Amino acid sequence: MLDASVRPPYLPAMANEIPSVGDMRRKSEVPDSEIEAASAAYLADEAAKPFAFKSGHTIDVAKAIEMHPQAKRLLAEEAATPGLRRMMVKTAIVMGFLV
Repeated sequence: MLDASVRPPYLPAMANEIPSVGDMRRKSEVPDSEIEAASAAYLADEAAKPFAFKSGHTIDVAKAIEMHPQAKRLLAEEAATPGLRRMMVKTAIVMGFLV
């Protein structure tokens, strides 16, 4: 029986795994207020530079949206309401990976 605290030598280390904003939110390193601020900054200017959280982490919101097919599709629709647009941007941010 293998000890769970010992990683077998044939398994790669996951130390280089890039966390998502959601991961950092669960650890309380990125508060909801900053996710809201990142969303508002993107909605005000889609060409905005990557958003820097107070924790020192950064997210490229445009890239997060590009990687989220539903958000990308909805934001392209002119008929989408402002509330729905904001929700999809926030969803893409939470699911997005930090840079």
